[in-house]
Amino acid sequence: MIYLDHNATTPLLPQVKETLKDLFGEEYGNPSSPYHTGRRARDLLEESRHRLAELLGAKPSELIFTSGGSEGNNMVLRQLLFREDPGHLLVSSVEHPSVLETAKWLTRKNNLSLGILPVDQSGKVPEASMEAAVQPETCFISVMAANNETGTVQPFRELARIARERQVPFHSDCVQYAGKCELDLESSGLNYATLTAHKLGGPKGIGLLYIREGSPFSPLITGGGQERSLRAGTENVAMACAFAECFEWFCSNRSELESRWLGLRKKLLDSLEDVEHCFVLGTPDESLPNTLNLGFQGISAESLLICLDLDGIAVSSGSACSSGAMEASHVLLAMGYSHEQAKSSLRISMGWNTSEEDIEELSRQLIHHVKRLTPISGKLDSNIQIPEPVTEI
Repeated sequence: MIYLDHNATTPLLPQVKETLKDLFGEEYGNPSSPYHTGRRARDLLEESRHRLAELLGAKPSELIFTSGGSEGNNMVLRQLLFREDPGHLLVSSVEHPSVLETAKWLTRKNNLSLGILPVDQSGKVPEASMEAAVQPETCFISVMAANNETGTVQPFRELARIARERQVPFHSDCVQYAGKCELDLESSGLNYATLTAHKLGGPKGIGLLYIREGSPFSPLITGGGQERSLRAGTENVAMACAFAECFEWFCSNRSELESRWLGLRKKLLDSLEDVEHCFVLGTPDESLPNTLNLGFQGISAESLLICLDLDGIAVSSGSACSSGAMEASHVLLAMGYSHEQAKSSLRISMGWNTSEEDIEELSRQLIHHVKRLTPISGKLDSNIQIPEPVTEI
């Protein structure tokens, strides 16, 4: 099988698999227990936290282990439930559903109004748009670091600076960005950031929430005093160690990975240059190096997905968390693409084990299926008209 959906999840790195096997078998202690096995578990947990803090330019006390990105995003946003005063929440139109849907839910449950930050045709939030959108009542802003569907990298540091000047807490979903790109949390200006391991050759079910020292925070899960009383529940030591292992590997090999991904992406684009009605969604030069979103005018992504799956090639269309429903991506619609164009898009995302042979085979099969499906779908006008980006969802 050729797996090219690493923005959804990744296979485990071999050394991470070994770490998990060893720790799940031997290190079964509860980190809160005072005897030897508990102390050993506590030491391993804190060692992992310190390793991650050093790699991320953060203090260990600023990192909270979670179950993943969606929980981290909910933990940050749902603290707004405890506000007594009316407030104004800003999120971008291209956020992951765990931010966008939670923000909408909050407006139904609390005295909050919601503003949607528009994006330009590359998928970025313009600084001027955010400057104009911040109101005196704005109490929180969330803009992701890099998009899971297009790979577009946001100017999140500049946006965080604007928020800081207005004294508004700023959160960024860094699930796709961290590890693939350099991230120094101390200098980023972020108040909060969410990360996860399973996009980086690590296991599912373990994530990180960064809370800058001095930033307000109310816990979502209460009970015991774990994670400095900010997230109750017995910590998963083996998974935390695996997170540190995979993140360290990605940071150490980032330059090599980026160079390989960029070369493979160019190779794929060059091979598809003469394919009729093939177009790129977003701006690859301003995106994650491992990600490419392609559209095929007049051909549904669902048809291509099925054909490629039968060939043993895994790619995706839209966000993995909602891909069960073949609907036009809200991200691509927000960027100004039509429903038809959005529903023709395939996301190709490479990972630590993607080879040149994988990309060559994908190219061969894509060209074959596009030629075969075009007469069925009907040839459409190849002049792609992109309207202005939308400002509301």
